[in-house]
Amino acid sequence: MKHSLPTLLGALACALPITFQSSVSAQGCVAVRGGGMCSLHLGEPGADVEENPWLASVSYRYIHSFRHFVGDVEQLQRAAAANQVINHSHFIDFGAQYRINSHWDVAVTLPFVTSTRSQVVGTPGTRFETSSSGIGDARLTGYYWIFDPKKEPKGNIQIGLGLKAPTGDHNVQDTFLTANGTTTVRAVDQSIQPGDGGWGTSIELNAFRELMPRTVAFLQASYLLNPEDTNGTVTGRFRNDPKTAGYYENLMSIPDQYFVRGGLGYNLVPKWGLTVSLAGRLEGVPVNDLLGASDGFRRPGFGVSIDPGIQIAKGRFTFNVNVPFALYRNRERSVADQLATAAKGSDVHGDAAFADYVVTAAIGIRF
Repeated sequence: MKHSLPTLLGALACALPITFQSSVSAQGCVAVRGGGMCSLHLGEPGADVEENPWLASVSYRYIHSFRHFVGDVEQLQRAAAANQVINHSHFIDFGAQYRINSHWDVAVTLPFVTSTRSQVVGTPGTRFETSSSGIGDARLTGYYWIFDPKKEPKGNIQIGLGLKAPTGDHNVQDTFLTANGTTTVRAVDQSIQPGDGGWGTSIELNAFRELMPRTVAFLQASYLLNPEDTNGTVTGRFRNDPKTAGYYENLMSIPDQYFVRGGLGYNLVPKWGLTVSLAGRLEGVPVNDLLGASDGFRRPGFGVSIDPGIQIAKGRFTFNVNVPFALYRNRERSVADQLATAAKGSDVHGDAAFADYVVTAAIGIRF
């Protein structure tokens, strides 16, 4: 316990994408937001907090999405025709966390995002680029260890409840090239908007159990509830034909988001605080929100990844890196797709671009 648990707790707390803002492994056009590592716990739950109750952290996440999927079928013809959409997104979360006592923590996170989106228009296609940057949607979260950490040092469950505020711009505009060679100014794609335009509530779970000396099993789960329907941003996708999804996609939706990650951590070199971890990871945007309507434009879908990681924890400092690699990707049929399918009498199913991998990193210092 002296060597393994402090470093492993930091490893199990990495990669919560809830800004969930700006999310996560295999996502790209599926608008999961968030820097990816919002809750770094340095030291055992219940450790002395008198000297260093504060934790400052910076986390980073990079996504390069370019593989198009309809359902779980990759659209290989897009790459062959060189007309795939390519997103590059960089997410940075600035966080501060205060440990009130051995049971309670409170954390605030302010994300920053910068993105570009390259796409084509016309046949043969002419490629052009739109971009956005700015602060994302801030969040305030309270965390509570269910069991007394002093009585249950080898395993515990932490729950979190947070508030997500619409501080990020959800209507960033840029110049688009049209098929006839002219330009028009409108909102950039939903996947690169810094914010989603709605108030939300996040529910989080962190759990760990020491299986043997230096080895811990961990589980993380989080869900962002966005009960508002659409945010008023015009997509430019409207088509005056109820047999097309565009008929129902004039405004951007404010979707829920979810994330689950579980696996094992092993304290490889205790004197260095070096821990390695391997986890499975699931994240995405649901077709229908748990609360409220799910109208407007969204690209629902999810990715399943294998998530290796490494962490170094020394004194008051923690640094970790995770690189989730996609194993399975699925762009689900949206509500707009379903309505168009019913009107047309045959399948309407939009696509989305996913990444092969994501790079996430975080550094924290307790003071």
